[in-house]
Amino acid sequence: MIKKGIWIILLFSPIVYGTGQADLAGKYDDGNLYIITSLDYSWKTTKFERDIEFDYRYQDKNNITSTNKGLIEFKQRLKFKPKHYAFAIARYDYNEFRSINSRLQGNIGWGYKILRNEKMKMSNEFALGVLNTDIGNELIFRNSLWFFYKVAPKLSFSNKFLYEAADTPLLRNETEFNYLLTDKIKIGLKNIYTEDPRSDNILSFNLGYTW
Repeated sequence: MIKKGIWIILLFSPIVYGTGQADLAGKYDDGNLYIITSLDYSWKTTKFERDIEFDYRYQDKNNITSTNKGLIEFKQRLKFKPKHYAFAIARYDYNEFRSINSRLQGNIGWGYKILRNEKMKMSNEFALGVLNTDIGNELIFRNSLWFFYKVAPKLSFSNKFLYEAADTPLLRNETEFNYLLTDKIKIGLKNIYTEDPRSDNILSFNLGYTW
């Protein structure tokens, strides 16, 4: 029993001691409702770095739903040179107002750390994989660019751009300003623009927690 408990601790300790952030925003005013929530989490094992990303957005205008979409993604990275790494992605996304509501994909790719210093970070990733939908399977190509800038000790700016080339292309750009109120609590201004295939732009003021 003791040995089993030790193995459980060893298995989950990298996750427990990971880093991440969670954001929540919502508003209800004169029949208009929106809810935006997201989670980004990273942890390391002996050989790999792993990331989980979750995002969900819902918007209701005059009791008519205008946005209902979300995604969850798991990524595993293996660094083989100081600035180069290989990765694999499993991703599921849902959009009520897309002709194909649900998409599931698996990708492998290469990432390059363009810039790394105390204030700025930038990475670019290319991936190729298989996209599964209700109408079958197809090849998908992904390109993503991430930029982070520490404007001041408590203020940061980030931008994540993603383009997916498939039968129905997807474009997503997430821009965010974060300000630390304490070591753990932050407030942020986030804008997410998507073409999926209909264009959608949501600006939100978020309350978040980092660890």
